[in-house]
Amino acid sequence: MNSLVVLIVMVLAAAAGWYGGSHAGHDALQALAKAKEVGEQAQAAQALATQGLTQRLASLSADYEQGRQKLAAEHTQAQSALSAALAGRDQRIAELSRARSGKQAEIQTLRQAADSTSTTPDDRQRLLADIARLEKVVADQQVQVAGLECAKVVVPAELLAPLRGSQP
Repeated sequence: MNSLVVLIVMVLAAAAGWYGGSHAGHDALQALAKAKEVGEQAQAAQALATQGLTQRLASLSADYEQGRQKLAAEHTQAQSALSAALAGRDQRIAELSRARSGKQAEIQTLRQAADSTSTTPDDRQRLLADIARLEKVVADQQVQVAGLECAKVVVPAELLAPLRGSQP
């Protein structure tokens, strides 16, 4: 009889353990299910955020590329305009130098005519006025040539930086 009581107590203890364990396991299963649900929601939110960031990155990349192409086109256009101006500069310097040489020869001829003993005072006055006018033209041409030749000199970056709005 004693063994029967011990056996009954053991069966009751096993049933109580099984019942208590299954009930505690039920709470753990519910917690696990809730954790899985939260994890799935987090993954969905991450996927949505990743998609949004990918689209934003693509948009920014497209904007950057468009701006870079625009700047490259403007740079190419400015470069070709500068090349054309520089090519015209050399031609203009040659023209001004030829014109200046011609004017200097004309001044020399007029000086000889003014210094001639057969020249009347009125003609001398007129010749000196023509010489003064031609000397002014020659001086203006010399300034133009000097300015055009100055354009051949490379300007230091420190001088250009304030004009560009950047730091050297």
